[in-house]
Amino acid sequence: MDLTRRKALIGLCVAAVPAPRAASAAQRPLRISVPMGLHQKMIEELGARFTKANPAIAVEFLGKGDNWDPLLQVTLREGLVNGLPDATWQSLAYARLLARRGYIQPLDPLAGGRAAFTALGLPEPLLESISGDSGVHAMPFGTTIPVVYYNMDLLKRAGHAAAQPPSTWDEIIEVAGKISALDRTITGGFIENDASNAWIFQNLVASSGGRMMTPDLSDVAFNAPEGRSSLELLWRFGDVSGTNMSREQARQAFNAGACGILIRSASGTTSVSEATQRRFELMVGRLPIPSPKGRLVGAGHGFMVFTKDTERQKALWTFFRFAASAEGQMILARQSGYMPVNMSALGQADFLKEYLQINPYHRAVVEALAITTDQFSFLKDNTVKITDMMADVMRDVVAHRTRPDVALKAMADQTRKLLSS
Repeated sequence: MDLTRRKALIGLCVAAVPAPRAASAAQRPLRISVPMGLHQKMIEELGARFTKANPAIAVEFLGKGDNWDPLLQVTLREGLVNGLPDATWQSLAYARLLARRGYIQPLDPLAGGRAAFTALGLPEPLLESISGDSGVHAMPFGTTIPVVYYNMDLLKRAGHAAAQPPSTWDEIIEVAGKISALDRTITGGFIENDASNAWIFQNLVASSGGRMMTPDLSDVAFNAPEGRSSLELLWRFGDVSGTNMSREQARQAFNAGACGILIRSASGTTSVSEATQRRFELMVGRLPIPSPKGRLVGAGHGFMVFTKDTERQKALWTFFRFAASAEGQMILARQSGYMPVNMSALGQADFLKEYLQINPYHRAVVEALAITTDQFSFLKDNTVKITDMMADVMRDVVAHRTRPDVALKAMADQTRKLLSS
């Protein structure tokens, strides 16, 4: 099928025998919007395996937009004209925005209460990030977290004798500085601070125990010691980077063996390992979490309900549960670079063994999923302006054009201004 010309129809199957009421609503296929072509094999297998296990429920995936942002824009336009499908597969960062618009329905009534999500194996920090006054807004399906990629050959050349890579920021900065001093053509370390939605800054703040806004969302909260230490860390990375590179240049340098340490998403482990094999020893470590109260911030995705038809909602809940089950999570692991969100599944020896066979470089980082929340998005239409501004300020900090304390004040002042406009 040509996804660029028409809707993608995946996993359509209708039962030939009577079914319970929860399933009878799905005699017309459940219509779920998804990004066109994004992890299509995964969606195809998820739909096929689900309909095999639940032959009374048909699922139709509608390709709209080629990625998360375009899909969101299509969703917002459809919402204005009352043209939404039954459900959607979206970035979890958009759950609160869509809930604020009144488009998505809370899942608590379908689940039988919030405790049902915990019973499924979903971690509380993740549930908190996608919940509001009305309840849980989405069923998480997968996520990714920032991790640290190490060129162990360069670390050893710089005097790092331990078999395992560094585990604290001080250790990382120290060895990155030594790597940078080896050769003018080698970059000691690079952190992808320009990731969308200020994702790395959110992680640095959260891992130090901070947050982006106050619990009541009345004011910014990152203009605190946690925010200052985050920008100070970026300043220190500017000391060891050796040169002003773009994200893509840094990735190319790391893959070529000319960068010692790279901090980027765990979703890149497969491509990085393929690009670096036989060039140097690659190791992947967890992002340091300095505070006992620290958390990581994932970039997750999940399913959300639009329809108000209770019977179709029940059928959708059956599909959502399948996606979050161990079987659905293994489909995710096999067919994408995303990490599972079901902690109960990861706690099963057979599941974990198979998962690490697929993603061996995740061995040191999977435990962090238990304390992983999801991205914070400012509930304003100009949220992109806010995060773009933050990226510009952080770029100036790394380049040593703006001191961390000055940058933090500028970020807070500009965020408040944009939130009030």
